[in-house]
Amino acid sequence: MAGPIQVNERIVLYDIIRGFALCGIFLVNIPSMLGSDWMFGRPDYYGSDLVVRTLFDLFVQTKFYTIFSLLFGIGFSIFLERSYARGDSVGRYIRRIAILFLFGLVHLAIWSGDILHTYAMWGLLLPLFYGLSNRAILTWAWSLLIGSFFLFYVTFSLTEWTNGGAFYEGNPFPTAYNMGFGDWFDYRLNVEIFSAISNSLLVGIEIFSLFLFGLYIGRERKLLTWSIRGLTQTAIICAIAALPFFGIILWHRYGDGYMYYWVNLTAVLVSGKLFATTYVCLFTVAVRNGRAFRPLQALGRMALTNYLTHTLVVVLPVIALGYYGRLSLTEGLFLSIAILIAQAFFSMWWLKSHRYGPFEKLWRIGTYGRQSN
Repeated sequence: MAGPIQVNERIVLYDIIRGFALCGIFLVNIPSMLGSDWMFGRPDYYGSDLVVRTLFDLFVQTKFYTIFSLLFGIGFSIFLERSYARGDSVGRYIRRIAILFLFGLVHLAIWSGDILHTYAMWGLLLPLFYGLSNRAILTWAWSLLIGSFFLFYVTFSLTEWTNGGAFYEGNPFPTAYNMGFGDWFDYRLNVEIFSAISNSLLVGIEIFSLFLFGLYIGRERKLLTWSIRGLTQTAIICAIAALPFFGIILWHRYGDGYMYYWVNLTAVLVSGKLFATTYVCLFTVAVRNGRAFRPLQALGRMALTNYLTHTLVVVLPVIALGYYGRLSLTEGLFLSIAILIAQAFFSMWWLKSHRYGPFEKLWRIGTYGRQSN
């Protein structure tokens, strides 16, 4: 009888891409974890910080949550396929999602950037789409993606462009973050957590569209069966298509477009989808040609543990030391690289004697029970 996917049945390609996405997610997240990004009243960057912010917008921002969301859809397509094949009800899937939601709520209590609760909220809908034809799934996916894009980005960009731009001053700096754990947590409860959950209902439309693309890719095994030539051509076409949007980003950061905040966000979003496709295709080609990427593979196999650990090793020490908002983007970049290198070595060491990461094992036990371990 088919059972839970075992280590020797894992699709290594997905682990490697997940590990790569984890690295990018951390690079995106660490500015807000440290308080060094634009959302807390720092819309202007100079020197090395301007270079880092520009490189983030070009090659990191929006690229990696796109990949992560695709992988979520792929992973749950495999989970649902195997569950239905052995005659399970949808109850086990719901239990798995509920555990993910609990992880997300605990994580959200510490940091507003948690994505797990959003994945869980919108992931509940996936079984409703699993039985649809590929054409129907892709129709829903494209409709939701394009609809959310026009609703949340194009509308604001057109308004901004019509008005000749508008300087974005950022939100007031949250001084409570440097006043100890008590004031910090009160601020989190009274101001940030409700806002984060509300935002999940809005950004989740785009996220769910990516789940559906992942559902299709996973069901059809597209990354495993598509020709190397087709993958390579797609990577090149998407990279070339992203270049005009890169031009807008550079114009915003270095030219006369600094007043066009939403126009830049739109360019970052569109280039993110295109370059995410390029990244996925290139890694798929490399892996299918024999590259192992063992550090990324280990990071990907323990992605949940590593993702949650980012918050524990960055946010909590920063709050304890009253150091929020004191590190620059450049310093945060080097700190994140050092942490990722340490996590790669730790993950490879851990997996020599364990089949799963700590949080992965908890999630698995909650889903299947102890007999599956």
